[in-house]
Amino acid sequence: MFFVVVAVVLVGALGLVNLLLSIGVVRRLRQHTELLEERPSSTEEDVPASAVSVGTPVGELRATSTRGAELSFGADTDRLVVAFLSPDCSPCRKRLPLLLDYAARHPDARVLAVVVEEDGTEEEMVDRLEPAVPVVVQPWEGPLPRLFDIQGTPAFVTLENGVVTATSLFAPRAGGAALSTAAG
Repeated sequence: MFFVVVAVVLVGALGLVNLLLSIGVVRRLRQHTELLEERPSSTEEDVPASAVSVGTPVGELRATSTRGAELSFGADTDRLVVAFLSPDCSPCRKRLPLLLDYAARHPDARVLAVVVEEDGTEEEMVDRLEPAVPVVVQPWEGPLPRLFDIQGTPAFVTLENGVVTATSLFAPRAGGAALSTAAG
């Protein structure tokens, strides 16, 4: 009988320790959630998409669009958003409507879409982009991806007067910042 009482007391003590540890974990999870909520929004802490740093002058951009138009953007271009997208990239497909919406809401904004050429699969993406923005198709080693040292897609680079002012993995949005994670 003595052993049964000891076993019951030990099981009870073990249950109590388990309960106290569970309460501690729940409290810590609540604190963690509060810390995450207090964290600055991603618009204040954007993720770079290009190895070219903000403030780098890139000079004049020249390319030929898929419709055969000669495109040229230089130091006299107020603001230009260059979007690098890949047809086999799921985040690119998710951000494509955001980019199209941005272009539709801001007809005065200059937007250039660079679709990375991959095994001829870029046609559908080009067809969706062409009515809204000029599109350039280039391989990863092409002049524009190399110029901006693009690390992956999607990548959005904002230029003002030929100088990089922002890089992001997220689509542009309305308002003061040309690039933001708020839309992505």
